Amino acid sequence: MSRKNTNKESFEERDKLAQDASSIQPLTLGMRQEWQAARRTGTKRRVGRPAKDPRLKSRIVPISIEPALLAKIDKFAKSVGVSRSRLVAEGLKLRLSS
Repeated sequence: MSRKNTNKESFEERDKLAQDASSIQPLTLGMRQEWQAARRTGTKRRVGRPAKDPRLKSRIVPISIEPALLAKIDKFAKSVGVSRSRLVAEGLKLRLSS
């Protein structure tokens, strides 16, 4: 492990670097847009999937399934390329509609 240099000279050097304003320049258009978006929202612009309506959002529901049946469900779901959750949900929809 290295020891940090905490003598007075290192503090003075860091203070000089902190006071140096030679690299300050105006914001570019993109930087200004990000700054304005951050001021409006308190964070950077959000990129990605929009939030779901809480009424339509899926919920986690713990259920009990026999281990042998669960193994069959997992095997079938993998073979058709869907998640276990989606397979169970589609099966329940079919059963409820009949």
